[in-house]
Amino acid sequence: MLMVTVFSRCSALFCKAKTVCKYALIICCGLVIAACGGGSSAVDVPEENTSGTVPPVVEEPVEEPEVITVPYDMPREGRIEGVHIWQLPDSPEGDRPDQCWLAVGSDATGEIYISGHDHQTNSMLYRLYQADNSLRWIGDARTASQEANNWQANETAQKFHTRPINHNGHVYVATLDSSDMNNSYLNTRGFHWYGYAISENRFIDLSATEPNGVGSPTLQLATIQKDPRNNLLYGMSIPENKLVRYDIAKAQTTVLGKPSAWTNFFYTNRFMWVDSRGRVYITGGSSRAQWNQGEPRALFNHVWYYDPVSGFGELPNFALQGPNAMEVGQWDRTHANLYTSDDQGNIYRFNDASASWKFLGRPDFSASLKTWVFQLSADEKKIYIGLSDGSRPNAIYEYDIATGSSYELAKISDLDDVAANENFITGYDSWDSRGNFHIASFSMYDGDNVYMIGINPVKLKVAKGILTELVEVTAAAQGATVTLSRNSAGSAALDVLYEVRGMDASGAWIATTYGSLNLPANQTSLTVNASSLQGPAGVVSRLFVLIADGNQYVINETATAGISIPN
Repeated sequence: MLMVTVFSRCSALFCKAKTVCKYALIICCGLVIAACGGGSSAVDVPEENTSGTVPPVVEEPVEEPEVITVPYDMPREGRIEGVHIWQLPDSPEGDRPDQCWLAVGSDATGEIYISGHDHQTNSMLYRLYQADNSLRWIGDARTASQEANNWQANETAQKFHTRPINHNGHVYVATLDSSDMNNSYLNTRGFHWYGYAISENRFIDLSATEPNGVGSPTLQLATIQKDPRNNLLYGMSIPENKLVRYDIAKAQTTVLGKPSAWTNFFYTNRFMWVDSRGRVYITGGSSRAQWNQGEPRALFNHVWYYDPVSGFGELPNFALQGPNAMEVGQWDRTHANLYTSDDQGNIYRFNDASASWKFLGRPDFSASLKTWVFQLSADEKKIYIGLSDGSRPNAIYEYDIATGSSYELAKISDLDDVAANENFITGYDSWDSRGNFHIASFSMYDGDNVYMIGINPVKLKVAKGILTELVEVTAAAQGATVTLSRNSAGSAALDVLYEVRGMDASGAWIATTYGSLNLPANQTSLTVNASSLQGPAGVVSRLFVLIADGNQYVINETATAGISIPN
C-alpha cells in the first residue's frame, strides 16, 4: 500500500527573499506479504470471495506525517545529480543567518550540523535530519542563554565561528563576539560554551554554571577541538591566541595561556588537533596582507604544541610553507592520519603513531584564492578542496594524495545558479552517512540567508564523465554470512569499506572496527563468513555498516542503516 500525504510549509515565518515556498512530500510504503501472495504486482489484488458473505473491512494504520514546529527548509535539487541545496531559515525570533565561517560538521552517524549568524547580534545552530532531509533550527545563543538566565542586557553573540564538534552524544559550539585584530575584545563579556544534546533535542548554555556565566571574561574563540579520550574540549582565542580547556565532566574552563614567544596580536589558527597522547597541535600567523600583523616569520613557519604534562613547546621539524596558520583539516576514518591545510592550499599529513609530519603539496590553483573547504574521502585517496573569495567563480578541486595531481572538479555555478552568486564557500570534515559532503555558500551582509550545498562527489564525477558509470554497492546477511554486491561487474577490482559497530546491552554504540573487502575484477558479488569480519571485542551485538568511499562508488540507500551479524 502506498500512502501519500502532502502538506504546505509556506508561511510568513519561513518564506523570505530568494526562498521559494515548497511542499514536503511524505511517502509511507508498507508491504503486506500475505496479500502479495508472492507475486510482483504493484497493485494489491484481493482473493475471490466465494462464501457469499461480505468480508470485514480492515483499515490499515495510516502513518501521520511529522509536523515540524521549528523553522526549517527542505532541499531542492541542483543542476547535477547528487547535488542538493538548502537555505538556512531565520530563527523563531527573526534572526537572519547570512554568514557561516568554517561552521559545518557532522556527528558519528552522519547527521549534519551547520551554524549561521548575522555577525552582529546572534548565532544559530541547525541540524540536517537524514531521515527526511529537512534542515531544522535547533537553537540559538540568545535563546539558550535567556533560558538559563545567563544573557545580559545589550549582550551579543556575533558568531559561532567553530565547526560543530560531536562528542559522546552532544554537539558543541562556542561564541566569538569580536574578531578584530585589536583590543575590542576587551569590551566583550566573554565567550559561552553551548551544547546540543542529540537524544533530547535540547540546546543549552553550558557556561551558565561557570564563574561570571562565561568560559572566561573577554576571551573569544575562533576554533574548538575535542580530546575524546580525556573528555575535554580545547579552544583558541582571537586575537591574542590563548588556548583554553573545558572539562566536560566538571563543566569547568581553564585558560592555559600560550607559548611565551607568542606576543602581540596575530592571525589565530582556525584548525588545531589533538593526538592520541592528549597533545594539542597549534599554529598561528598569516602571510596575507589583510591579516598579517608583522609577526616574526621564524616563530610561525612551524607547528607548536601544548602537552598536558610539560606545557607549551615548539616543533621546528614540523615545517610549514610560510608563516600561515592551519585553516582546515580532517582525520582519516581510523584516526591514523590527519590531513590539514592553510588557507592557501598547502596540504600536510600528521601521522599519529609516529607523531610525524610531512608536507604533501598543493593543488594547481592560485594562492590568492582562499581555501576554506576541505573534505577527505573515506578511502583516504582524495581531498576535495574549495576555492573562493576571488574574481573567478568559486570552485571545488580534487587533489590526489598519492600523486599530488589536481584538477577542477566543478565550479559552484555548475551545481547551482542561486548559491553560485555568493562570495564564499566554507566547510570541512562534514560528510553524511551516504557519502555526501556539505558546505556553506554565503556573502557578508547582503541580506541573503546562508545556503548549504550537499555534494556527492562520486555522482558528480559520473555526471561530468570522469567516471564511466555509477557503481552502487549493497550488502545482505543470511545466517552467518554477509554478501556484498555491486550493480555492475566493471573491469576493475573494487575495495569496499565497512565498519563493524559494537553495541552494549542497551543498544548503545560503544566501539568500532574498520575494514575493507575486495570485489575482484569482473565479479558482481562476494560472500564472506561474518566470523571473518574483524569486530570489536566485549560487546553484546554487532552491526555491519557499508561506508561510501567518496571516490569510486556509492552505497544503496537500504544499506545505510547497517545489518546485524552474529556476535
